[in-house]
Amino acid sequence: MGVMPMYGVAIREAIASNDIAKMEAVAEQAKQTIREQGDLSAALLELLEAIDSLKGKK
Repeated sequence: MGVMPMYGVAIREAIASNDIAKMEAVAEQAKQTIREQGDLSAALLELLEAIDSLKGKK
């Protein structure tokens, strides 16, 4: 299995596969991505708040 971007679809596909080896591999990739990139959801919220803030200054 090659490297695949970690997003909900990839994780859900691994779950649906019922392949424990694939599920474990995807889980390890997801954990590594989180270690490297941090919380993408929190970063997105910060970005959206910054956009809203700038729009409010117009």
